[in-house]
Parts: sequence; C-alpha cells; structure tokens
Amino acid sequence: MRLSRAAVAAALAVSAMLTGVATLPETAAATSPLLQRPFVAPGGATALTLAVTPGEVATGRAVTLSGRLYDPATGLGSADDDVRLEVAAADGTWTELALLRTDGSGHVTAAEAPAATTTYRLHHGDLGSGQESVSPVVQVTVRPLTARFSRDGVQVGRAVAVRGVLAADPGSWVRLELFRDRRWRVADRARTAADGSYSFTVTPTQTGFSRYRVVRDAGVGRPRSVAALPPLDAFRLHTYSVTTRGTVRADVAAFRSVVAATYADPHGWRRGHHRFQEVRRGGDFTVVLAQARYLPAYSWECSTTYSCRVGRFVIINQDRWRGGSRHFSADLLTYRRMLVNHETGHWLGRGHAYCPRPGAPAPVMQQQSKGLQGCQPNPWPLGREIAAVS
Repeated sequence: MRLSRAAVAAALAVSAMLTGVATLPETAAATSPLLQRPFVAPGGATALTLAVTPGEVATGRAVTLSGRLYDPATGLGSADDDVRLEVAAADGTWTELALLRTDGSGHVTAAEAPAATTTYRLHHGDLGSGQESVSPVVQVTVRPLTARFSRDGVQVGRAVAVRGVLAADPGSWVRLELFRDRRWRVADRARTAADGSYSFTVTPTQTGFSRYRVVRDAGVGRPRSVAALPPLDAFRLHTYSVTTRGTVRADVAAFRSVVAATYADPHGWRRGHHRFQEVRRGGDFTVVLAQARYLPAYSWECSTTYSCRVGRFVIINQDRWRGGSRHFSADLLTYRRMLVNHETGHWLGRGHAYCPRPGAPAPVMQQQSKGLQGCQPNPWPLGREIAAVS
C-alpha cells in the first residue's frame, strides 16, 4: 500500500468523512443476509466506504458508485491500490464486476447501468489476508418507470414538481393520478421526451397528506407500469421572529435554538401540517423571552408567574424558562418544549384542555405549569389536538 503526498496533506481535512453510506432501505436492512458492517481484518491496514447516487433508476440508466480505501488508524487514503467492484448473486455469493484503481486520496468511482435491482460492494485484498477489507453494501433499485417529488413537502398554494423516467418507448403517454375519495383519479397527462423523461407540476390547495402515482398503461408486448410516490405533505408556513423584553439573563441563542428545534420536531405542531420559519424581524408572530415583571404589560390576563399569549405575541416567562415549575415532574428541556408548544397552540387558535384520565399523557394545551391533574407530563400535542389544527 502506497500513500501519496497529496493524501497525507489532505488527511486532516478528510479524517471526519470516513463513514460509509448505504442506501438500502431500513426494512431490507433488517432482513437481508447480504447486509453487513464494513469488514476489516483484525489488525488490518485498510478500510473501505461505498455510496451510490441515485439509489433508484429506470432500466438502462446509469448510477455512480464511489468509495474510498483508507488506513483506519490514520485516516490516510491508500493511493494507487486495486479495489474490486463486486455484485451479489441470488445465492449470496459475490462476483467481480470491475477492477478499479484508487486515486491519490484513495478514492474510486465507477458508473454502472444495472439491468435489474443490484447489490454492490467494494473488496480490497486477498481473502483472509491482513490487507483485506470490504465496504458496506449498497443496493440500486431498477424499475421500468420511476417517479419522485422535487421535495417531500410543499406550502399550500405553491408548486412542487414530479419528475421521472420511462425506460422504453420515448414519446409514450404517462399519467399522474391522485388518490381521492377512495379511488385513483387522473390529475394530469404528459408525453415522455426522447430520453424517456417526463414531468408534472402539483399545486396543493389544502393542507394534509396526498397520495400520487404515475402510470403507463399496458400495450402490445408490454406490461402496465406504476410508480408510487411517497405521501406529499402540503403545509401552512408560519414565519416568526424572536425578541426579548426587560432584563434577560437566560441564554438567548439557546432559547432561539430550542424554539426552532421544537417547531421542527415531527412530534409537534408540524405533525398537523404546520411548519415554522424564523425571520429576522416581523413575521406572522413574535416569540418573546420576557422578564417576569413585564408579562402584565401585554394584558391584564397575563401574570408575572406564568407564560402567556396575547395577539401576535407568544410570551415566555423567563422565570419559568430558567426554573421550570414544581408541578411539572419532568426535566427542564421537556418543560421548555411544553411551554413553546402550549403558547404557540394558543396562537394557532386552541384553548385550554384538561387531563382526560389519571396516568394518561397530559394534553399540551393543559396548564401543566399549574398542575398535572393526575396526568403524565407531556410536551407534545396529542392526536386529537393535532386533528383540531389539521
């Protein structure tokens, strides 16, 4: 194994980028006998990574496989070394597909156009030798028809693209279908280009998940092809700014970070198709970290003891933010998330809720700072609270 000067110079910069990336789905990861951790011989001098882009293609389309051979002890790439690209057979054995040569930093790249769904790995060194190493496996799924959204969610009233490839018969018609009222309905039609590609545009008009698929009908000598798309989340986007009032001794940067993380968490109001984006000033509402004495200045209904929501202002009481509540029997971070979700729930139009039964998770709109009423502390909106804002 020879290490180039370029590899030595780059070692410190790349040493954090050594983890292999596999694109095999999690369900397959739980069952496939081909899946394995990267193999490095005991005391071995090399290790391998492998990644593939994209992980799903139409028949006859190419993917790019890229990996790196390196010394796991130092992170240095192994230059000008042989690496075998191998494919898995149905019986679990491996066959060499190509012999690759590493560059000055230990990288290898190969372009392949698999005819069917294929599992790949990289292999270096002789079997059982001290130099042997094997990459994680990656799987490329091959379909006659592919489809994907340009992003996994879209703001209501905004457009999102559906793009894909039909592997054969350029100029053929494909249709976009939407599942609505318990049946598939035609939403649009398009003719594929000379390279088999096509595109549609979807513009949701209401919040919620929508199911789409792309279909090419059966013809003489060809079967029907269907490409299912993941559910599309159409959401409302709310912008907010963060400010303080009075003498604030809490870490404002940490406050801002917890607020943003709470809004982005899939357990929160995001689950009800509400997303939040911080802006420098203004926005749809303002989150205020306030000294306790200033709470009543917003409304006579606000006290110096608790947090409050008045109009566009979601006001977090600094004393509660820093010290929590003696009635809330969970950690401080959990309490802070509850505060943010509770007061923001008011801004979304929700009133107070009550403990449904002893031992149940408290509704996030319950006044948990004042008492749990026999419920368990809970920072996230419950299913019925999500349904009320969806």
